Amino acid sequence: MPSATMLPGSLISMPEIAELAAVKRPVVTTWRRRHPDFPTPAAGDTARPLFDARKVVDWLVGTGRAERDRIEADLRLHLLACLTGDAASEVVSDPSSAQPSGQVSGRMLSPRQLIGAITALICLRHLDDEPLHAEPEQAGPEHAGPDAGGRCLAGLRDRAAHLDPGDTLLRGEIDAIPDGLGWLPTVVDELIEAGWGCRGAYEQLLATRHRLGVPDLFVDTVTAPLAGLIAGLAGVGEHADRHGAVRLAVPDASGGDLALAALAQVGDEQVGEETLVSVVVASTDRFLARLVVRRLLVHGLPRSGVTVTGGGTSAVGTAAGADVALLHLPYRPGEERGSTNPLDEVWAAAQALAPGQTAVVLGPAELLVGALPAHHPAWPVRRDLLESGRMEAVIHLPGGLVPFRPGYQTAVWVLRHEPQSPWQGRVLLADVAHLPLTAALADTLIWDVITWRRDGHHPQDHLRAHAAQVAVAALLRPQVPLTTRRPVGPRDIAADPRPAVARVAELEAELNQLASTGGDQAPLRSGLATRDDPTGRVSQSVGTLITNGRLIVRKGNRIDPAHLAPDGQHPLLGAPELTGGVPVGSRRIDRAVLATTYPRVEFTEPGDVVVTLTPRLGVHLDRDGFAVVEFPARVLRVPAGATEHLRPRVLTALLSSLGGATGRASGAVRSSHRLEALPIPELPAGEVARLDALLAEIDERRDAVRRQLALLDELDRIATTGLAVGRLTITPDTASTTGHRPAPPRKTR
Repeated sequence: MPSATMLPGSLISMPEIAELAAVKRPVVTTWRRRHPDFPTPAAGDTARPLFDARKVVDWLVGTGRAERDRIEADLRLHLLACLTGDAASEVVSDPSSAQPSGQVSGRMLSPRQLIGAITALICLRHLDDEPLHAEPEQAGPEHAGPDAGGRCLAGLRDRAAHLDPGDTLLRGEIDAIPDGLGWLPTVVDELIEAGWGCRGAYEQLLATRHRLGVPDLFVDTVTAPLAGLIAGLAGVGEHADRHGAVRLAVPDASGGDLALAALAQVGDEQVGEETLVSVVVASTDRFLARLVVRRLLVHGLPRSGVTVTGGGTSAVGTAAGADVALLHLPYRPGEERGSTNPLDEVWAAAQALAPGQTAVVLGPAELLVGALPAHHPAWPVRRDLLESGRMEAVIHLPGGLVPFRPGYQTAVWVLRHEPQSPWQGRVLLADVAHLPLTAALADTLIWDVITWRRDGHHPQDHLRAHAAQVAVAALLRPQVPLTTRRPVGPRDIAADPRPAVARVAELEAELNQLASTGGDQAPLRSGLATRDDPTGRVSQSVGTLITNGRLIVRKGNRIDPAHLAPDGQHPLLGAPELTGGVPVGSRRIDRAVLATTYPRVEFTEPGDVVVTLTPRLGVHLDRDGFAVVEFPARVLRVPAGATEHLRPRVLTALLSSLGGATGRASGAVRSSHRLEALPIPELPAGEVARLDALLAEIDERRDAVRRQLALLDELDRIATTGLAVGRLTITPDTASTTGHRPAPPRKTR
């Protein structure tokens, strides 16, 4: 039987060497240049040299740049990835046959067939706990010779027929392996040994699924923290502990990540029990369904605990009778989302929930939390789900959680049937789109949800870090997003506002004391007090306010930096000014240049709010007007007839308070929100007027302090420079006239 070094994929390129050694690509070039003992190319050309993989591995291990146990496993995965890639697109055969270099002969296997065969072999070894290929000293003389591979495969087919006579699991995949691939069991055995068992080998193989040439395995894959979040929100382990058993339904199994994360919530001991955990798997793809079943079995689930339904079964049919259902709405391009309504099956699944049963839905954020218009096909269903009382929580997630589609923004619904809950009429909303979804954040979100209103918990007994309860009645209008934000500040302030009010009183007292020493400024009284109703505020998105005529938006202008002039008549407001990179007014442009080069430019008006999300959130209230806004910044203008519920100064403060909530999470390709999606809390008209007055007074005091700081900075600069160059001096009696007391000398031991 040929060794791994003789198989297709034994040649490795420089980028693959870098990936194998976990270094950057240029490092490999440096190794070749500085180390004469680095392996020489075995094939390829100058543009793309290919090296003997075994020699590269030996060099990396011999020079201390890798550990053999780890890199051997990676080498097996590289080999299998090559087989499912370029080699699988050709004809794959026994490499020990006497063929000219670069030529192969035999029967072809597609990447799907090869992946199915490899996973079936891993599962076969897990089920009967026997090596796939006997060692030479264990095999008799009749198993030696050029036909040994064919006899090995014949034995594996007999073992598969014994374990899976009805071909519900792996027999078909093993029967399909041609005799020319008799070396494949040896490679899989090596992969299992390198992965410390069948479970590790299976997961290492799927960890490289993006290189296996089967798009269905990775296009819908979610990150591990998201899978753990969904499983935790579903309460799989909690249900198993309380009732002694749990039935899990996965209507769209995909690669099995969600089902596997759910099993991890239960524990290995409970998973192995015959009657404790059962999983219903549905998939429109027979290949994926069988692959998921094998994955669950390798992880310890008994064969009696897995049921596979056909592709024609609906989500409600698959979830019928299940204690927990995990639904993954399919991705659709933006051009198709407005014409389809995938929420009909979600509605049916929610209505089928029995008391105590849970369904968690993962889908596009635009559909699950966006400000849907009344004409959208999904709007009536979402409204009915809110009214039904089955919607427990809504979480807006960051981008980048579906790695194949990093720009795809997702959200999660938690649906639960709690008929006796006194908290009907409220829903829990959380928006973490600006945060990277780590395991710690996932655990915090799970705790926020499960301790809200489920059995044994009361909302007032637990502090919620990211979620806030909102009245359902406030969300039943079109164009209302299902998002809310937690107040910024210590967590104890969110639980009890009284310390915050006490702190406000301290701030007012200290500010008034400072003001009394510098003049006759009136005392500051904010009037802040605790609310009788602590429920979260309902928000309207900027886009909804624009549609309803309560805001006007104007785009920024693309300005050539060469046209700026320090003595220009009009200030330029762009991302540098809004994010604090340069002072406001430091960049200017001449009106003559505007008239000749930018004849269509629009000036700002007094009270315009200039905002940008690139590179981060920046907001500026233009009090004077006649400024030029630079792209990508935009102008938000409050019309004269809409100031009752929104004023420029209040809008500026509300947008600025979003802070990091608009940032780009790690792994995402864009900001967590578009400008049109930014939430603006709805404040009563009286509170808008009072907040505007308070902000005006704060601005007045802030301007006075800034002016004083500017004067002091200028005095500092003149005094220091004058004395340094020897042109100025300080008279001896200055200290007595300014009232300055010299600092006392330090005490020394």
